[in-house]
Amino acid sequence: MKLNHSKEAIPLYLQIKNHLKEKIENKDYKINDVIPGELELEKVYNVSRITVRQAILELEKEGYVSRARGKGTTVIYNDKINEFLYEIKSFTKEMTDRGLTPSTKSVNMSKVEADKDIAKVFKINEGDEVYLLHRVRCGDGEPIVVFHTYLSSKHDLPMNKESYMGSMYDVLGEAGIKRPVRVCETFEAILASEEVAKELEVEAGSPVFFRVRRSYDTNDDIVEYTFCYYRGDKYTYSIELDNRG
Repeated sequence: MKLNHSKEAIPLYLQIKNHLKEKIENKDYKINDVIPGELELEKVYNVSRITVRQAILELEKEGYVSRARGKGTTVIYNDKINEFLYEIKSFTKEMTDRGLTPSTKSVNMSKVEADKDIAKVFKINEGDEVYLLHRVRCGDGEPIVVFHTYLSSKHDLPMNKESYMGSMYDVLGEAGIKRPVRVCETFEAILASEEVAKELEVEAGSPVFFRVRRSYDTNDDIVEYTFCYYRGDKYTYSIELDNRG
């Protein structure tokens, strides 16, 4: 590949990243393959070691490769949608950023009585009403995740399902609810129940990634309490940890 060195071109490291990314997506480099080392890539692209390293770091951030000292850079991309957990995103934005078309397969908005656990999260009395938003969301027409989202009933939210076909955060914003700035999440691998399997269009007992999210606004008030069931064959997560200073 010949890099574009013109002033209008994107940075060289991004050109290299995009080229390697394309080769991975096209299966020139398959999952668990070790891609060429930095020294070899320097020669291939005729750039500095720093430029190559930046390109590899970008691939790692996007969940395409994993670096390990003494083992090189290994391909981990496997056609799953990968969410990189370093910022708070709506499902709609996550799909859009991945070049997929988000859609909603089904919606149900209702009011239910809070059980003991829900009441504790929202700091209300057991039996008080909360909203329950049930949605099945898709990427490029394929079911990806089932959301069970609890919302405080102190806000006046629309009950019609048409309002929730897109981003829930947009609907909450229109109701005067601040976007979350902090989230607490837990993750667990489980097997799909018959109900969840039917909604995700998989076999009962298939692997499902279960995620529980509590999100909070700038006043540290709860915005949402959501139970998420992701298809295990369509979704992965990457987490960035930084222990510097």
